[in-house]
Amino acid sequence: MEIAKALEIITGKVDNVLLNKGYEKHSVADTDNEKTVLYTGDVAYSIVYYFDKKRIVLRSCSVTDGEPDNAWKTAATWLFDEEVDGAREAENIGDDFADTIRGPKQVAAQQKKKLKKENGEQNSDPLFFANRMIAFFPELRDEIAFEKAHYESFRGVTFAETKILPLLQAYAKREGDKNMEKLSKALSDLYDAGDLDVKGIITYVLLNGIDDDAQYEKLTATFTKEQKKIANASRNLRGKKMKPEKPKKPKKYIADRLQSMNNVKR
Repeated sequence: MEIAKALEIITGKVDNVLLNKGYEKHSVADTDNEKTVLYTGDVAYSIVYYFDKKRIVLRSCSVTDGEPDNAWKTAATWLFDEEVDGAREAENIGDDFADTIRGPKQVAAQQKKKLKKENGEQNSDPLFFANRMIAFFPELRDEIAFEKAHYESFRGVTFAETKILPLLQAYAKREGDKNMEKLSKALSDLYDAGDLDVKGIITYVLLNGIDDDAQYEKLTATFTKEQKKIANASRNLRGKKMKPEKPKKPKKYIADRLQSMNNVKR
């Protein structure tokens, strides 16, 4: 789907939140690498698509004398590839942007959960990765919300192992070559954009969780030579003991209710 059409879907979701609050929507001239939509009101929001990185970003900044101060802070980031992504992905991105804007937390604070700084560059973290997987597994939206509400830190490995992997295994068994290629491309892009945790989740947890070699080959079909080399090396470690993820401490208000939740099975 062309990014112009995708932005119509995405901004339509955001319009429902901001325009009802009196915000104004502005047209911004495109550049060779960016396509931008701007909203101004109590604060300013912009939705920017970067063609070179295939990323679409929701940002916010303060407004002075009716104009953005341009001290932009990223609130949410998604990958969007015009060649493989479509209306479903655009709908998911729009929903996430709208939820971020209407959410109780300040938009600027969301950046810390979505991106990490590594070697001077912003790399996507496990929460970013999980959100991107919603495009293939919509049921993850509720699981992610539950995880964020009940734990201080997003348990990337645990979440991938218990929530994403079963869905991936079922997907690999039922889907045809076209959808498998689409997922392979997404995993390759996310591996490239991800931090070390994301890279480990994709190789050690998800790809190593696929027993069928033919399915594994389809999931790595679009990987670069270097990515495939690392994935294959990781696959050779299957069955060997790995250091487990350190359990994260639940939020206090959840801990106080653990006894009453013993009979609740997710």
